[in-house]
Amino acid sequence: MLRHTQLWLSSIALAALMASAGAQIYTYTVTGPFTIPGSGTSGTLSTYPIVFNVSDSGIIARVSITLGGLSHTWFDDIDALLVGPSGTAVLFLSDAGGSNDPNGNYTFDDVNGTDAIPNSAYAAPGVYKSSVYSPADTFPAPAPAPSAFSLTAFSNEQMQGNWSLYIFDDAPGDSGSMEFAQLEIELVPEPASMVALGAGLAGLLGLRRRKK
Repeated sequence: MLRHTQLWLSSIALAALMASAGAQIYTYTVTGPFTIPGSGTSGTLSTYPIVFNVSDSGIIARVSITLGGLSHTWFDDIDALLVGPSGTAVLFLSDAGGSNDPNGNYTFDDVNGTDAIPNSAYAAPGVYKSSVYSPADTFPAPAPAPSAFSLTAFSNEQMQGNWSLYIFDDAPGDSGSMEFAQLEIELVPEPASMVALGAGLAGLLGLRRRKK
């Protein structure tokens, strides 16, 4: 009976350890509305850049960025660049979607996305990998030149600091809007949590061996 109780308690402890060692995900949202561009039919977003003030700290495992309530009469016009606190500048959207109209929430996540937005075909709202078809696109100051084309470039960097999202409409004739932008950061599990998880596994396996 004692062994059964020990095994049950170890299972509960292990479940708690796994929960504590699980992914820590932080979400930061800046709401609009924003217009694309700020005036006319070409140029920068009405807020340029959108700044996420990240006061939390930790080492990055994954970054995603959502363009929420995105609407435009020509998807291909939209270019988007995310710059982290260390200066890494990721061009994650450029000349994708062709002449089709986006309408909804578009999340860019190079870990959980399955495909990029097509070069010229319609893309429904959803989760996509970085979608870059004109890597040489340039952004008006104060945006830096892109240094990477995948959001995985932020991996293992420190999350704390200001993140800047630059959105630019690079062609005349069409315009659109966006309701919000959302930055999501998943952290690398802390070493202490991983050690505790390993100890819990070892203890549970030991109890099961003794039971046999």
